[in-house]
Amino acid sequence: MMECQGLAMALHELFRILANFISNSKPKSNIMLHSILVVTMLFGGLHARFFEYSLLQNKTKKEFPSNRPARIQRDALGNYLLSAAMGKAIGPNIKFMPEYQAFGWFTSKDRVEWEVDVQKAGDYQVEINYSVDNAEAGKEFILSSPSAQLVGKVPPSGSWETYKMLKAGKIHLNSGIQKMVFKSKTQFKAGGAILDLRAIVLR
Repeated sequence: MMECQGLAMALHELFRILANFISNSKPKSNIMLHSILVVTMLFGGLHARFFEYSLLQNKTKKEFPSNRPARIQRDALGNYLLSAAMGKAIGPNIKFMPEYQAFGWFTSKDRVEWEVDVQKAGDYQVEINYSVDNAEAGKEFILSSPSAQLVGKVPPSGSWETYKMLKAGKIHLNSGIQKMVFKSKTQFKAGGAILDLRAIVLR
């Protein structure tokens, strides 16, 4: 995900320069226009995720569609789904990616908080729906409640676009409404990321 940013911006800038050249050139420059169209099709067309990602990168933070934080209730199976769409993102870099329903640009200074209404105290199995490429994998995370915390390591999922489920272990939760927080335990330099987070399931 993050490594695409520079290439995407460079290609958009190249297309802009070529388009300006074509508009000021003779009709024979149509061959250059055809070349641009061929390259665009190779990337999957103008609506391919590559180009959509690049366009999103050119937006300011306020222009990103926001999620809607809300209190998490137990579902019919007795599980709690802490989705990115219902979590509150806090930090300088983290952003909600609507096309993946996940939080991305997740650095060591960022975190996600959920308000969870736990009906029954007990030990809950934690499963994390995430993605991360090989270069950024291996960092540690912390999932905490007022009564306990769980520390784990993020294994590679294959790529930023490949989401997997990680059985991270168990955490003890008391009954009642409480705040749960997910963040990086590993401190790392700016420009890196711990993962892209779609959801945490408590079973």
